[in-house]
Amino acid sequence: METSHTLVKRNTITHEWKIQEMSSFIEASITAEKTIELKSSKFSTRAKIQDFWILKVQLYDAKSANKDGIGLFLTSLNGNREVKTEFSWFILNNEKKQVNKSKLIQTYGLHPGWGKLPFIMKEDLLKKKDELLPYDILTIGIELTVFDDPVVISNNVPLNESKFFMAHDYEKLYESKMGSDVELIVQEKKFQAHKVVLMVRSPVFQAMLTTDMRENREKTITIKDMESVVFKSMLEFIYTDKVNDLDDVAEQLLEAADKYQIHTLKDICAESLCKSVTIDNASRLLSLAYLHNAKEMLEFILNFIIINASHVTKTEEYKMMIELHPSLGSHLFTKCSAFFENK
Repeated sequence: METSHTLVKRNTITHEWKIQEMSSFIEASITAEKTIELKSSKFSTRAKIQDFWILKVQLYDAKSANKDGIGLFLTSLNGNREVKTEFSWFILNNEKKQVNKSKLIQTYGLHPGWGKLPFIMKEDLLKKKDELLPYDILTIGIELTVFDDPVVISNNVPLNESKFFMAHDYEKLYESKMGSDVELIVQEKKFQAHKVVLMVRSPVFQAMLTTDMRENREKTITIKDMESVVFKSMLEFIYTDKVNDLDDVAEQLLEAADKYQIHTLKDICAESLCKSVTIDNASRLLSLAYLHNAKEMLEFILNFIIINASHVTKTEEYKMMIELHPSLGSHLFTKCSAFFENK
């Protein structure tokens, strides 16, 4: 039997845009003689067409029919090329929850931009300042999907492809504990595992289980410096390459991944923590990245602190960080100086 399929690949990205001192822009627009327009940096879904986009916010002047509203627009930088899109935009509130969310499905071509007017009213934004403008920062987010051109595939040969892969088999092994030959004890909780899996995934476990250490002789490993819930997540990753509820344990799990030299897990935790950085936790996360040599996370949070320095430096965690890690303060000062020299 011959069959054909039309395939359309989705390319999706979530982009967050932070606008500082937003209330001052709103106040300026009340008496401004022309519309105030703000633009985000350029971003891309990395689709085949090599797409590029920017977000625009417009605060309308006193003479405009839309003077009380704020407009939000997604603008294409792809010339006249037809691009099919689907996107949802929103505001991140002080609890990092999405509010004022709306969805559009549009085709870009001769029309370079689509928007929503009003996206939110100026008065509503100021009334909910504590919720929507924490530290006077407006965070606008967009989840953008760009569709590649359709591809047609014909096939007249039956495919007997297996539905199961190695990752699936190891997940079953993790769940069943069948053939386990080592026991790990964490906070009096016992975990059954397989030596060969631990050794392949962690050089530290390999050293424990291939030398004349007590753990190898007794086939028991006692771990005293980790919570059982964190160890469970680490063991889950060792077998399955994934972690459920990662955001809940990312900080402790990054420490564990560093100690046991599970580099992929360390990178995943660092990425999760970068996404969760706020004014209040930035200094703590910077210390964590410094202590565990998470270089990309360190660089990301240094830049975040520089951009939000007037707020971060007032927090108790910042003062504690400077006291415990003075070399970090020096590094931050050097980075900050270089940043402003390049402006």
